[in-house]
Amino acid sequence: MVSGGERLNLDKFMLISGVLCVISYIVISIAPYPVIRLVFCAICGLSVGIMWPGTFSKASYSIRYGGTAMFALLALAGDIGCSIGPTVSGFVSSCFENNIAFGILASTIFPIVFVICVIRSKIQNR
Repeated sequence: MVSGGERLNLDKFMLISGVLCVISYIVISIAPYPVIRLVFCAICGLSVGIMWPGTFSKASYSIRYGGTAMFALLALAGDIGCSIGPTVSGFVSSCFENNIAFGILASTIFPIVFVICVIRSKIQNR
């Protein structure tokens, strides 16, 4: 089933993007060389490009008459996520003597939750 896209299997693409994001976070936090971290920062940036538009597309496909209220709630959830993520990362980093690698590693929970949600959504839509 292709939800929210006619030529693109959005579930599969979002799942691959989420897994790539998890891998990127892990490599960024444990890689010994800064250039490797930089490359995986770029890969992570590319991998998250479908997550937000894909979420909007899946929501509008699943909730036909969601309208403005649905998009307002999605925007609010996005704003909350954009504040919680860096807060968690900074808090964990400060608990480990301001070591940002631990903060990034802790932030891996967010793409993991995303992957779980995509899988659950895919199972429910069968």
